[in-house]
Amino acid sequence: MQRVGRPISRGAVVRALDAALIEGVGIPSAVLMEHAAHGVADAIVAWWGPRPPPATRILCGPGNNGGDGYAVARHLHLRGWTVRCVSVFSPASPECRLMRGIADRLGLVGDLDAPGLVVDAIFGTGQRAPIVLPELPPSAASVVALDVPTGVDADTGLRLGAGPAPTHVVTIGRLKPFLFVDAVSFSLVDIGLEWRGGPAEAFSVDARPWIPPLPDDANKWRRGHVTVRAGCAEKTGAAVLACLGALRGGAGLVTLQIERAAWSRLPELPPEVMVAEPGAPRGDVLVVGPGLGRSADDELRRLWNEFPGPAVFDADGLRALDGRESAHPRVITPHAGEAAHLLAEDWRTLEADRLATAARLAAIATTIYKGACPIVTGASLAVLGGGTAALGVGGSGDLLAGIVGGLLANHHGGRGEGGWRREECDAIALAGAWLHQEAARGLPVGVLVTEIGARVPQVRGSGGGGAS
Repeated sequence: MQRVGRPISRGAVVRALDAALIEGVGIPSAVLMEHAAHGVADAIVAWWGPRPPPATRILCGPGNNGGDGYAVARHLHLRGWTVRCVSVFSPASPECRLMRGIADRLGLVGDLDAPGLVVDAIFGTGQRAPIVLPELPPSAASVVALDVPTGVDADTGLRLGAGPAPTHVVTIGRLKPFLFVDAVSFSLVDIGLEWRGGPAEAFSVDARPWIPPLPDDANKWRRGHVTVRAGCAEKTGAAVLACLGALRGGAGLVTLQIERAAWSRLPELPPEVMVAEPGAPRGDVLVVGPGLGRSADDELRRLWNEFPGPAVFDADGLRALDGRESAHPRVITPHAGEAAHLLAEDWRTLEADRLATAARLAAIATTIYKGACPIVTGASLAVLGGGTAALGVGGSGDLLAGIVGGLLANHHGGRGEGGWRREECDAIALAGAWLHQEAARGLPVGVLVTEIGARVPQVRGSGGGGAS
């Protein structure tokens, strides 16, 4: 169940790794900068594609990000591009002065009219305070940000001031958290920081994660039984979508527990789902909360504390909780508003540092912190990049809760007796979040949640996943 992906690190960690190569290994800073610039130029050329090379303006700052910009100009020039550097600030670091001098001697310092591409090399990972820029040359060109867009906090994605809005980011050394606040187009240039490795707060998920495997002869009991406690007379759709998610997630049996007054309003419920009035859970796994309202809060708190099997709490199921941990295996799927309730803090504060918020939620239970790039807790945080707007519709989270419930049931049905390990919940939460996102990938805005759910089995594939 080991997580595999590329490390994500805050700016201070990246700078420390950079310093370890320079001071510990003995690679001169200018050599490292030259290596980075060569890789950035390659990445820009690859991103631009087969179109004729554009006239390119590089905006250079005073430090090493600006030095990278001057060096990138030379490498693009050697590839036949027309490129000029604009000194937004005078060079201050020794490396920046060195690279600007080289660019100047090659005639690459100046400006050009109507560039087709602008490269933002003004500031790097050290931006932590509001930034005021001089007036920049006007341009309607595409923008590539070098390492970190100017005016953006690399650690949080918060806007610190004005800066060119990036079309694409070429980041250097390691991925940074800001790349996963929104679905940013980016590429990574490796400069050897992993030679000694180093701490990573999170990993991007770059490959299919572990998914609970099922033998070909698995019967409905082996696949597990999910009880969905969701919905009310006014919100039966949420219950239907949670049940659909449990079935698409692979559960062999699904029972919906909902007040009898709502039964007549369930025409879209899959016929495979059994319906019962609320009572003692019938299954191996619980999915609790979608569309339930607040009238059952006492019942939900009791389930949180007492149900011995795995359970997924979402939506109104989260609103019923007080932020305390359960003694039993639990997965929670909050968005920012629900996280604010659980942590008793303003949602804007929590969204300002999503990695830190996910780490705090992990103290309550295994967490899928929803957003454009969901974060899944574990021994290290896992971040799913490349969000899709198709999931930005009511009911998407209900489907996700059900998918995770179905996967938990698959694992529960084949594991025999004994306690659950936290890492099992972590691994299954990651699998559910990945399936949910992959099922929607490439679909247009306006697709129905039921249509996203219909793609989950194809994404999962027959047999259900790799070895642990």
